[in-house]
Amino acid sequence: MKDVLIPLGLITFLGLFVYALISTARKQRKTKTAAFSDLARGRGLRYEAADDGKAQQFAQDLEGLGQFKSPSLGDLIPTDVVSGVLGGMPVVLFRHTTRYYEGYSREWFVVGVSAGTSIAERCSVQFFKSRVATDSMYLKDPVVKEKKAGPFHLLVRAPGQASAGKMLDDDVLLRLSSLAGDLPFVPEIQVRANRVAVYLAERNATVESARDLQKLLDFSIVVAAAS
Repeated sequence: MKDVLIPLGLITFLGLFVYALISTARKQRKTKTAAFSDLARGRGLRYEAADDGKAQQFAQDLEGLGQFKSPSLGDLIPTDVVSGVLGGMPVVLFRHTTRYYEGYSREWFVVGVSAGTSIAERCSVQFFKSRVATDSMYLKDPVVKEKKAGPFHLLVRAPGQASAGKMLDDDVLLRLSSLAGDLPFVPEIQVRANRVAVYLAERNATVESARDLQKLLDFSIVVAAAS
C-alpha cells in the first residue's frame, strides 16, 4: 500500500506546485497589464493589448529592447501599449520581452517620449547605486563620461562625446540623478536624436502599479525636457 501512496503523494504535490506556479504567473501578468491600462484610462491615453507598430517603430534602433524577432520564438511583439500626447510630446509606453539566448530572456517596461528637438545624436545613461559595473550585455558604446551625482554614480555611453549632446551637461545629470532617487526602481536611459526611452535597469525589476508607471513617465518627460 505504501508503495502506491508515496508515488501518488509525489504526483499530487508536483501537480499542486505546477498549478501554483501557473496561477502566480497569471496574477503577475494581470497586475502588469492593469498598470498600463489603468494609466491609459487615468491620463486619457490609448491602450492596446498588442502593438500595432508604434512601439516597434519607436524602439527599432535601441539597444537590447529593440529586438522583435527570436530564432526560437519567432516574432516578439510588444504588449500593453499605451500611446498619445502629453504636454505637446508624443508618448508610447509598452511591455516587451526579448531573448538573448536559450534560457536567458528579459522583460522590459519602457516609456518612450519624442521631444520637440534633438537632445543627443546617440547615447545612454546608466545609474548605479554603489560599485560601478562598466560592462553591459546590450549597451555597446564606450563610456564617455562618469559622474557621481546625488545618490548615483552615472555612466554616459556614446560613440563619442559629440554624440552625447546635452546628456553630458553636469546640471542635467545632477537633476536626473536627484529625480531618479525618488523612483521605486533604478532607471536607464537611451536617446536617439529627439527620442528618449526610459526603462527599468534591473533585469528582475517589475512595475507593480499604475502609480509606479506614472513615476517612470514623469521622469521620462523631464529627460525629454532637457532639449
